[in-house]
Amino acid sequence: MGMTARLRAGAANTAAVLALVALALPLTGCAGAARESGPAAVAAPFSAGGVAVSVRVEPRDDGLRVLAELRPERAGFHVYSLALPDGGVDGIGIPTRIRAEGALRPTGPATTDAQQRVLRPEGLGVRLPVYEDGRVTLELPVRRVEETGRDRARVFLTYGACSEREGCLLPVRDRAVTLELRPA
Repeated sequence: MGMTARLRAGAANTAAVLALVALALPLTGCAGAARESGPAAVAAPFSAGGVAVSVRVEPRDDGLRVLAELRPERAGFHVYSLALPDGGVDGIGIPTRIRAEGALRPTGPATTDAQQRVLRPEGLGVRLPVYEDGRVTLELPVRRVEETGRDRARVFLTYGACSEREGCLLPVRDRAVTLELRPA
């Protein structure tokens, strides 16, 4: 067999092996190997307004999502709802909001699966939509902006917490969180 024939046979064998590997990847769970698993970015946790906060960016089937976890640090306090109107109720309360800039752009509205309830703070005569006790996870669907060198995003959070008997805590408005994204 001449050199040319051996090269052609070797190339055919290589192509066959690559085809078999490509077929096997979905079966082994490695089909997404090109897209790394785990968070695309994680910010340092912080505490402000009596609420502990953590923010991260994770992949999802149709892009990325920003996840912001908010947890009141004192028992009996509740994070205001996304459904609270922009001006509050009779000027009381601050709606929970999340937005992204820089290397990330929102592709839809923020959501949460936290259960909403009505809070009636003593002496105020208002009914405020808040979330049940515990951690509230906000999810904001986003896409990465395709510009060379843009691996930094900023997420802005607005929130507050209130209690029926102990009043409301100072609200946090447009708290910036910087995220360094993994290279695309």
